[in-house]
Amino acid sequence: MTQNIWLFVVGGGALALLLVYIFVIKSNKDSDVPIERTEKATHDLYEAEHEAAEKREGEI
Repeated sequence: MTQNIWLFVVGGGALALLLVYIFVIKSNKDSDVPIERTEKATHDLYEAEHEAAEKREGEI
């Protein structure tokens, strides 16, 4: 009897994680944010970080 309960708990947890994973993937695909906008934001962030690193190296 105890083994059946643990099987239910472990199986139910895995099923719950799978459902959450599918929901998140679906909601990300339906996002209104264009890929170009996120790519540009990432590029801008890397550029700012690079400039800050060069400034720190110049101060040493």
